[in-house]
Amino acid sequence: MAPTPTLFDLKDRAVLITGANRGLGAALCKTILQYSPKIIHAGYRKTPGDFDDPLINWCQLDIQDAGSVAKAAASIDELDVLINNAGILIPTAADPAEEMASLEAMMDMHLHRPLTLIDALLPRLRASGQPMIVNMISMAAFASVPGCEGYCTSKAALHAATQGLRLKHPDIQCIGVYPGPTATDMTAGSTAPLADAMKSAATIVSGMCDGKPSIFPDEAALAVESLVGAGVATLEQQFTTLLSD
Repeated sequence: MAPTPTLFDLKDRAVLITGANRGLGAALCKTILQYSPKIIHAGYRKTPGDFDDPLINWCQLDIQDAGSVAKAAASIDELDVLINNAGILIPTAADPAEEMASLEAMMDMHLHRPLTLIDALLPRLRASGQPMIVNMISMAAFASVPGCEGYCTSKAALHAATQGLRLKHPDIQCIGVYPGPTATDMTAGSTAPLADAMKSAATIVSGMCDGKPSIFPDEAALAVESLVGAGVATLEQQFTTLLSD
């Protein structure tokens, strides 16, 4: 039996969003502002976003740089919500060595670095009365897309890691988000139908507040959920007792 969702109120909460300066990260930042948070630490690697608000603290944060992570973590006094949004997409390469390098880069960005950031911020999260981790994954975590196999592999790894975080940190609400192709810089030139980033962000934030463990925020993602969502959720619950006496 699936656990009862825990409702969440973003009002007066401290939030950190990585990759908040553009794309879906920027859309999430703008959407969460509508919920009257206490502060949004809006992470960016090189350039802050082109929007501002008294509740936004633009925070230089390159999650692939240990020094940057340590500096950002030290500057954050309290934290209720961590949204791991920063990502990259490197198309599949014909050269095996180039493709392996691309896979390693995306595994680092989408798996190793979010987990490292979580570990760095655990003391802040545990001090919260209702901590939450949100991992921006992809509907492509469930099946590879031609030309993006490495990206899909890295997102599948983050999907599995998110399930693992729920087991390791039962006191923290761990949410996986599985967007379909979305209109951002990352998908520029794509011929696939693209979801609107602001509409997806609104659905994601609403799902966070409703305590949904998995969020499929657009039409393409919902089609994937109809095929795998209930089965994956059931299997995850079954596996929680797999090694119990």
